[in-house]
Amino acid sequence: MAGLAVVGVGPGPAACLLPGALEAVGSASVVAGARRHVDSLARDEQRRLYMEGGLDSFLDEVARYARSERVALLLSGDPCLFSLLGRIASRFDRGEYEVLPGLASFQLLFARLASLPGWDGPVQWDDLRLRSLHGRPVEAAASMLHESRWTLFFLDSKNNGPSVARHLLESGAGDRRAVLAERLGYEDERILDATLGKIADCESGEGLALLLAGPGPLPRASVGVLPDSWFARGDGIPMSKEICRALVVSLLLPLDGLSVLEIGAGTGGLTVELARRAAGGRIVSLDRSRAALSVAGENLRRSGLSPLVDLVCGEAPEALAGLRGDSEGPARFHRAVVGGHGPRTEEVVAAAWGMLHPGGRLLAAANMPSSADRIYRELKELGGAPSLCHINSSSARDAGDGGSWMLSAANPVFIVHADREP
Repeated sequence: MAGLAVVGVGPGPAACLLPGALEAVGSASVVAGARRHVDSLARDEQRRLYMEGGLDSFLDEVARYARSERVALLLSGDPCLFSLLGRIASRFDRGEYEVLPGLASFQLLFARLASLPGWDGPVQWDDLRLRSLHGRPVEAAASMLHESRWTLFFLDSKNNGPSVARHLLESGAGDRRAVLAERLGYEDERILDATLGKIADCESGEGLALLLAGPGPLPRASVGVLPDSWFARGDGIPMSKEICRALVVSLLLPLDGLSVLEIGAGTGGLTVELARRAAGGRIVSLDRSRAALSVAGENLRRSGLSPLVDLVCGEAPEALAGLRGDSEGPARFHRAVVGGHGPRTEEVVAAAWGMLHPGGRLLAAANMPSSADRIYRELKELGGAPSLCHINSSSARDAGDGGSWMLSAANPVFIVHADREP
């Protein structure tokens, strides 16, 4: 029987495979995947296809064999958890493949912790925060921590236990309790119940690893919004004010793991705030001014969030047509923020609206009532049910007499947002 079976092989050892996974591998004529998995499970008479070189070319080979033979594609852990299943699903039609679940490495870790002498932390993972740093920038790690829940990081050879622990400490996470688990299920398995500081001092770290970080106070850069005074500025380059950034971000939450389009980066004030909350997601920020993008880039570097943001120089709406998604098709986003639109308000709003996933939200800011009205009317024309609010805020500043303060008004701004129908 031809076709493709996507098989979860658990942490790696054969003892961790489910019976259905073993049966799928045994009935295949082609076994594909990482060399360590294939060589440990494939029989001599089975063809071996290694996941080496480019991923696209490897999947092309898998697809070619699957047209005439039975292929078992081995994925570590569970295919439905931080794996390549998303890429596979974009290449094969539903019904052309089946998925065999596997034991996730964090499940094995908690089974070990439940009987670990001296362990007084959680033994169930139902309230666990699962996050992956596999192939992702380590700068996102601090924003993944939680004040009252344990956070588990999936690591790779670059973002290993010591390097991630060092980054969290440098980000101000504090020397909280942490567990490093390496090569779970193998004979040389290691589980280190320690603190971030002790893990950071380890001389080396395995790529096949998990880092379990305890709850605790979040780094300052992860709480609230950054004050206006924190940002580098550029002459004539606009920046949204602190209270406006706080409201905009709150109207866009949740952002974790989502894709966000920003039109009009300016100084990057809102860009930084979006990146701080979109761990594991993708942000594309467009501006027609190279000078503005230079300042935005500097603020992203200072915040440690540059790897999470693609800065694009171009004029909306024309430049939007050139944005591509992960599968090389037109880019699609869960959120769109229109901060700069120029005189072509309706065209920019319509183009951004057309790039939203169903259920996504578009938010636009305007300084003039006439611009806000044009945005509001365009969103209604597009089928949305827009909401509009007017922000007229003031903040305290020192009056200069040694003790009292006075209010200083910020420029008023209109915020309009609407959700695209699912």
